[in-house]
Amino acid sequence: MSNIVIVDDRSINRTIYAKLAQSIGPGIEVRDFGDPTDALEWLALNRADLIITDHDMPQIDGDEFITRFRAMPRAETVPVMMITVNDQRMLRLRALESGANDFLHSPVDHCEFVMRARNLLKLAHAVEARAEAAPQREAAPVARLDAHRAQRPVAANWRFAPRLDLMTGRVAGAQLLRDGFGAEFADAEALRLLLDAITPLQAGRRGPVRLSLDVRLDGDVEKSAAVALAKTLAETGVAPHWLDLRFDAAEIFVAPELAEEEARALKNLGVGVTLNLGPVNLGVLGRDIGKTGRLAAPIEHFIDTLKPTVAFSCPASASDALRVLRLLGRGARFPLVAGDVANAALLRLLRRVGVREAQGPCFGAPFAARDLSNLFPPAETGALKLLA
Repeated sequence: MSNIVIVDDRSINRTIYAKLAQSIGPGIEVRDFGDPTDALEWLALNRADLIITDHDMPQIDGDEFITRFRAMPRAETVPVMMITVNDQRMLRLRALESGANDFLHSPVDHCEFVMRARNLLKLAHAVEARAEAAPQREAAPVARLDAHRAQRPVAANWRFAPRLDLMTGRVAGAQLLRDGFGAEFADAEALRLLLDAITPLQAGRRGPVRLSLDVRLDGDVEKSAAVALAKTLAETGVAPHWLDLRFDAAEIFVAPELAEEEARALKNLGVGVTLNLGPVNLGVLGRDIGKTGRLAAPIEHFIDTLKPTVAFSCPASASDALRVLRLLGRGARFPLVAGDVANAALLRLLRRVGVREAQGPCFGAPFAARDLSNLFPPAETGALKLLA
């Protein structure tokens, strides 16, 4: 059962939104309120899985409503979507500061309403399920990771997936993989392996390259991760610009403030920050994206504030890849990295439309850690043959 709360002072809007919400699927319970105060009283005693609120209301506007709701216990992970006729940047920023996760413009497109609401519900349920399955917060993160590794039947399979700079032909970096998946920054073994791999490269002046780890916003990673990393870098002598930490876009929907706090601290340290969109899904990431090329509000705010590199999964066909690139602004608004590139024929297209780097199976199988020095030869001989 999923509880969707609708707050709007106009009854016709509440009726329309309630019918749209119920069409999402079975097990949807809708509560609608014309007075935000009544909604807050209900929310103080009941759990919502998604809140949809208008902005312009006479009693309490949408910003104030969200602010009051976010102050309630256990309200921080409930997604809130605001509906407004106003498209001014300052309004969106105020709403984001209040705790909004996404926006829709009135008059509402019915299909977009259903897709966005469905995906926000999926994200909310995924976060809730992960929280329920997680160990107690009192357990130290390193201890939990050690316990997890102790349960593995075999040693981890570490690999590096290279990234090619499409402008110069040089290998620009690599992502550390553990058992075929992106290795995580919170994994002490992964971080140690990465720093150990960087040390000889740095000593041999084989840069500049960036080695990547994933950042997970599960609430268990210390908010002062940059401080701990600064100490580790000082101890190992590794320069921070060798590291690239990748934030997952789907998790930014759930915890935008935590994501920005973590990313800002790491970037101030000198570490590279990448926003990973994954497969470009219009229902999750789009906000009038087909018309304006703009992504959903929390993602746009993260990009505007942190100026990260933006990674995405490249479709296998040239036509689908072109469509995604047009939606993302063809590389004009932020540096783009194409992942999962399946064939070399796509590289010329990606370079032509402004994609900076590419990564994927077209470059062969990921390298073992022992071969990393061969993956990054000295700068004067490191260029691969440029694409025609």
